[in-house]
Order: sequence, then C-alpha cells, then structure tokens
Amino acid sequence: MSDVRQGKWKSKYVPWYRLVESVFGGDVPHLTDEEIIDCVSNEDWIIVPVAGEKDKEEAKQAQRPNLFFELPDDNKITTGITYDKLATVERLRNIISSFNENERNEIIEKLTTLDDSFFTIVHRKIKEYYWGQSPTYEAVFVEHSNRMNYEQLVEVFKVVDAIMNERSMLEKKKKYKLAPVINIVNVKTNRDENDFKEKLAKIKPIYEITLRVRTQEEFERETIDRKISETKERQMAFAKYVKELKEKRRQNTITAEEYRRLRRDYQKRQRKHYTDS
Repeated sequence: MSDVRQGKWKSKYVPWYRLVESVFGGDVPHLTDEEIIDCVSNEDWIIVPVAGEKDKEEAKQAQRPNLFFELPDDNKITTGITYDKLATVERLRNIISSFNENERNEIIEKLTTLDDSFFTIVHRKIKEYYWGQSPTYEAVFVEHSNRMNYEQLVEVFKVVDAIMNERSMLEKKKKYKLAPVINIVNVKTNRDENDFKEKLAKIKPIYEITLRVRTQEEFERETIDRKISETKERQMAFAKYVKELKEKRRQNTITAEEYRRLRRDYQKRQRKHYTDS
C-alpha cells in the first residue's frame, strides 16, 4: 500500500517532465510514466537523466551536472543545474582553468542574459546524524546569475574550499556530515506551464555547455587524440599526393627530378602548415 501511495504522490512530476522533454528534445531521454516516477527522489525532487542512464541512482552517481526540478507545496516549481556530489563540484572547478576558457566565456555570456529571478548558489549540505538521512541545505553564497563573471566564479570556489576545509576537520567516518553543493543556475517560478517552459528554454543552452566542461585529464587525452588524428590525415594526404605524382611519372608528364622536387615541396608545405597551426 505504501508503494502505491508513494507512486501516487510522485506522479505529479509526470506532466512537468513532459514539458522538459518538449524543451530539451534529444538532450534528455523520453521516459514512460513509470520511469519518470522512478526518477523522483523521496526528498521530493527529480534529477533528469541523460540517454543511457537506467534509473535515478545511475543519474545521481553520474560524474556530470544534474538538471533538476522540484514541486514544493507552495504552488511553485524550482529548477536549475546542480553539482551535488564532490566529484562533480571538482569537475566544475575546471571551468576556471585556461583549457576551458571557451566554455567558461560561453557560460558567463549566457548567464548575463538571464533575468533577476535566476540565482547562482553554493550550499553547505548537512547530514547531522547519519549518512543516509535527508540532508538540509544552508546557502552560503547567493548571487544573481546575470552578475556572474570570472572573478565571481573564483569566489564560488573560495567558498567551496572553506566548506572542504571544515569538512577535513571531521573524523574520517563523519565526513558525510558536510559537503558543498553548487547550483550554477537556480530559479523558482509559478507552477505555470508557459512560465516553466520559458525558464527551461533559458537554462537549456547553459546545460549543454556545462556538459562540455573537461577535466585536465580529459583535455590532455583530447589533445593527444587530436594530434594522432591530424598525423593520420597528414600521412593519408601525402600518400595520395605521392600516388598522383607516380602516375604522372609513369605517363612521362613529369621528369624524375620534377617528381623529387614536387615531393620535397609538398612535405615542406605540410611541415610549415602544422608548425604554424
């Protein structure tokens, strides 16, 4: 009976998830009503999964930002992008690194276009008694998202570091008691379909950019993969050019000396091109 009652109250999320699907399209999976209900936390909020994630536990543990919304009892709806695990908070920290400069600038640009109802928030997530309890949240950094810039992002992580320093003083078995949570955007609006879709449409491009933020390891691997790909392309292009020269030599349209000169010139141009780039 309790499962039935639980499913009944969680079903309020179904029509609102359908609106998320309509706005985000392929960025979020199409779920059945039952799958949507299964994604709803007992704490009365929902983490929107991405394609390939089977359930809310997999979505919660994924090393990525989470799109979420919640339906409190005050006839409002709150939605945003949250980093609520230590690993994801550390992933977002990479936004202030030079190798994520493009993503950082894009996110800041999008944030500055938001209205004053959007906030960027850092919470202290507190579990007073045991690791499995529902946490409470204490806001320790609150700023209008449209006022965020590079300096403010640095300030966010100063606040995070203060929380982590406080956490480090706890006994090993009690570190669950405290952790930082970052909501890069957070907005509360009336429980109105058009209002909700309007807010989601503003969040969508920010969410897509946050998924591109890389760690140092990912950046280095991406750089190596790109260099390998460029080398293969260069080798294939040279092999094709040599084949064309050999065919011309076979037909006696160029001399042996011309063949050797053209081959050397092509290699010089390739080296200069990749050195300059």
